[in-house]
Amino acid sequence: MRMKISTTPTLVVLILTLTGLLGGCGGKDKVKNENVSPLGRDKIIYEDAAKKARKGRYDEARLLYNVVITTYPDSEYLPLAKLAIADSFYLEGGTSNLEQAIGGYKEFTQYFPTHPKNCEVKHKIAHSLMRQMGAYNRDASKAKQAEHQLKAATQACQNSPFLPVVERDLKTVQQVLGLHELDIATFYFDNQKYKSSEGRLRDIINQYPTFSYYDKSLYMLGVSMIEQEQPEEAADHFTRLVRDYPNSEFAGKGKEFLEKLGKPIPEPSNNDPAPVRPSFVGKFTLILGYNGLEISKDGVLLSKEGDEKKDVKDAMKPQQAAGASGTRAIRASNKQIQSNSPSTQPASSAVLPAPQNSAAPENGDEKSENKDGKKKSKESKGSKDKENKGKTGS
Repeated sequence: MRMKISTTPTLVVLILTLTGLLGGCGGKDKVKNENVSPLGRDKIIYEDAAKKARKGRYDEARLLYNVVITTYPDSEYLPLAKLAIADSFYLEGGTSNLEQAIGGYKEFTQYFPTHPKNCEVKHKIAHSLMRQMGAYNRDASKAKQAEHQLKAATQACQNSPFLPVVERDLKTVQQVLGLHELDIATFYFDNQKYKSSEGRLRDIINQYPTFSYYDKSLYMLGVSMIEQEQPEEAADHFTRLVRDYPNSEFAGKGKEFLEKLGKPIPEPSNNDPAPVRPSFVGKFTLILGYNGLEISKDGVLLSKEGDEKKDVKDAMKPQQAAGASGTRAIRASNKQIQSNSPSTQPASSAVLPAPQNSAAPENGDEKSENKDGKKKSKESKGSKDKENKGKTGS
């Protein structure tokens, strides 16, 4: 005889429960970290971007560099990618691209403030501004910005071999700014507006000590002070002119004014030749906007042909990306919030305050509860009376 096996619902539930318990005893799979990228994928994307840059396809190269930056924030190629984007704009040139390059270089110095190439990066910011400078008798805003950036680069390049180059560029830019101020001062001087001329000449004396027309500026400032009936200060400027620039074409006129003012003629402090002035052709080229600036066409990382400079690439260490602020810091803070929050409920629910009326019910609810309690007590009494009657009847 065959035995019939009856499967009741209780048995099915018991089997399913045991199966679930046995399955739960197994090892748990590790949670995947979405921030971890496939090994070497960032390097492949970066090298593809470098190939595009070498071919002059800067738009495509920037797209791939941005993939490295946004997708792999912990990659050792992050500083290289940021610098390559700024260089690509610098190599393309044009006002819009140069402004983009300036923004990229500044962002690099903010992300990596202690990077060994910050001297060159700040110098390249100044070069981006110098490439936008016009003639000295036009707007000088870009020249003033370039001077500011070159002074910042001078501070960053104190221990760098690029310091002489930065100082040379600063001297050249200040020469252009001096010509700009002297051109305006001469206009006021020739129209006998000596007070207005004085302000421009003071700026030259105080800010541009290597200006090639410094001696002329001293002479014009002295004359302007005489015309404003301030002979003592005028004598100081003429004295400085005769003492520091004895071979200047204005030294003789300075001596004449000192004699008229009854001041002593100082002894020359040096025997330096007269300051070198731009020639007639040089002045003409300055008016056309050729300021004699020596500006490199290479970027910091990328050369003008789009090739990477090996020394710069070798200086980009992986540790530089680890100390960067931005995406990495935001992700770390998110992990910290999640670790501190209870595992059984979301972090937002732990912060929400309890409702104000949850502790005490409203008056209407209290009355309804009292009525229900009275009804239940009456029902319980009625049921007890029925039970007692039943017992007595029996």
